[in-house]
Amino acid sequence: MPRADARRNYERLLAAARRAFTEQGVTASLDDIARAAGVGSGTLYRHFPSRDRLILELMRESLDGLTRLAPALAAEHPPAEALTRWLDAYSAHAAGFRGLAATLVTTDLDPDDPSMLACHDAQAAGRALVSAAIATGDVDPATDPQDVLDLAAAVAWIIEQAPRGDDQRQRLLAVTVRGIASDG
Repeated sequence: MPRADARRNYERLLAAARRAFTEQGVTASLDDIARAAGVGSGTLYRHFPSRDRLILELMRESLDGLTRLAPALAAEHPPAEALTRWLDAYSAHAAGFRGLAATLVTTDLDPDDPSMLACHDAQAAGRALVSAAIATGDVDPATDPQDVLDLAAAVAWIIEQAPRGDDQRQRLLAVTVRGIASDG
């Protein structure tokens, strides 16, 4: 169990990173985050050896929520609607911090690294929803489930480039969903 002061530093770093990433995007200075948390850069790097690890830890709660949301939606809605609702939540998550969408697609961490588990779990939940919609004939069977998640992340990325607002994110996501719909 970590010492109390180490745990406090960890929590202060996460809070400072959340503020910085909200205001400046995920490319905010890590040294500035450490200063805002009242710790040295060495403390930040002991807790988070890379920017991607800090981002993933900050996003873990949201990613875990996306993972839990998928089966809940599948239990309450037909597959196509469950998928659409989940993709909306996923793209909103990806648009949460400027630069996050690109990080979700391009992170270079080892896929077996424990800090990637929350991201893997959320994506597996989304792929399962796509597969369920394919199985019912709602989504074109030639659709690759990972491509759908990448498209949802791309929608979030587009919104980041020139903040256009949540309305456009939802419209672009609707175009994506129509594009993968089965002709039958």
